[in-house]
Amino acid sequence: MQPLSDKLTVGEPLSIEQLLQYLPALTEVPKTQVEKWAAGAAVLRRFQPGEVVCEEGAFGSTAFYVVSGKVKVYIANRLAHVKTRAAGGLLARMKSFLVSDSEEKRERRDRAFIPIDASIDLAVAKPLGELGAGELFGEMTCRTFQPRSATVEAGEDCVMIEMLRVILDMLVGTRSIDAATKASTKVKAPTFKGTSFKAELDRKYRERSLSNHLRRVSLFATVSEDFINHLNQQVSLVSFNKGDTICRQGDPADAFFLIRQGMVKVAQNLPGGEMVRTYLGRGDYFGEIGLLKQEPRNATCSALDAVDVVKIARVDFDLMLEQFPAVKEQLVKVAASRIESEHSRSTPVGLNLDEFLHQGLFEAQNLLLIDLDRCTRCDLCVRACAEAHEGVTRLLRDGLRYDKYLVATTCRTCRDPLCMTQCPVGSIRRKESLEIIIEDWCIGCSKCAELCPYGNINMHPVEVKEDGPGSLLDRLRRLAPSNDTQITKKPASANKAATCDLCTEHSTPSCVYACPHDAARRVDPSRYFSGIRVRQTGQLTTWQRAGMAPTSAPSDKSD
Repeated sequence: MQPLSDKLTVGEPLSIEQLLQYLPALTEVPKTQVEKWAAGAAVLRRFQPGEVVCEEGAFGSTAFYVVSGKVKVYIANRLAHVKTRAAGGLLARMKSFLVSDSEEKRERRDRAFIPIDASIDLAVAKPLGELGAGELFGEMTCRTFQPRSATVEAGEDCVMIEMLRVILDMLVGTRSIDAATKASTKVKAPTFKGTSFKAELDRKYRERSLSNHLRRVSLFATVSEDFINHLNQQVSLVSFNKGDTICRQGDPADAFFLIRQGMVKVAQNLPGGEMVRTYLGRGDYFGEIGLLKQEPRNATCSALDAVDVVKIARVDFDLMLEQFPAVKEQLVKVAASRIESEHSRSTPVGLNLDEFLHQGLFEAQNLLLIDLDRCTRCDLCVRACAEAHEGVTRLLRDGLRYDKYLVATTCRTCRDPLCMTQCPVGSIRRKESLEIIIEDWCIGCSKCAELCPYGNINMHPVEVKEDGPGSLLDRLRRLAPSNDTQITKKPASANKAATCDLCTEHSTPSCVYACPHDAARRVDPSRYFSGIRVRQTGQLTTWQRAGMAPTSAPSDKSD
């Protein structure tokens, strides 16, 4: 095993003796391991009031522990989403604007808080929080190399320890790395069992944050303060490593889970393979269906990365339902919606499911097909899409060919929405209607665009008013208490993510409406292909490239 090669070069170097003084829990780690692995992996950082520690959207690989002082945590990017508005008829040029939820009626959100990589959440109405001495932030960035979820600024003179993952692992225990990550990295690291530092973090979370975390979930909004205090003492704080199974399909339902940190994959085993139902993040919950219906688990929930959950045992869950009928009523509605959604996504009949999964069609729930027997290659579908999105088409007339159909390159509203798996602030989600929604607190980090395997999420430049009356910074300053240090840093990001919105303002998507030959259509492939006779080669369905070059529309197109 080779010693860690990456070292921190910014900050005051710490000797082993100094490191143990600032982080005394490291004395619980064998001295030989500390001496071998800790050198250069942690530094002392000093910040003056107004100095930025890290910026939202920036990639990093370190965590910070606040030794003294206080820091402000906030979202600097404007809270708004990209919206396309028509400037005339359907094929007239359209423009993309930034609008907030207050300007546009959107589907009601259950969550009023923005999850970030710290022990606190930020209220959507007031995206500003504070951390003090003894607090840790940046843990998920340190472990997974995700973008920073928020901008952190010193509110007063601060002293912090900035650490690489090896120090974090020493303190809280190694969160195992999956085989793919191990194979792709040259850095080898040992396994640590952790120290009392993790127990201390859990204690502080239970004392300072757990009640607020429960309260911020709409499910617990009507629960009395006494019962919240009861739950605070009864719940278990459980951690899972990447790939660990939290609960398995078919097992008895014995607990309800609230996600404290990390991302959980919910999947079902079906004939021919596994189908991902959804991904859940901080503030989401699962496990209620089996408890409500007194049935075995209907899905397998596993940790997509390092995951911490709040586990509520069946006895306390049942007690809550008995004492608070409004909670039961809300849970029944949520469970019914999830069950209905599962039943509506049936498997295709008469097709080889393995091949269907392998080629990606089973991932799609709203697929754009082009009937090549009808298509004249006029490109009106591509032009209509481009003219609806500032000349940047979200549709390419290129892709796999299935019998006489071209599977165009555009948003598929996938069954396994990979675009949702690494958003550091949980701003991308999917409605029951399958439309992908990007919430106002998108910080423009571009992770969703990178993760979409079909290239169907675009980054839009955002004009940001940096300062002055009405600017974001002016609003943040007014939100902050008058005796606090003023926020001075300008917004770090000037981008917002946007994807195909299925032209929800129209009865028919623009690309389908614009086709004069009825060649373009949006379908659910699981149902649509079930009734189509397809050519077979041996056991597998034949696929081939359509051989059609991508077509782009002019960036400034008029009628």
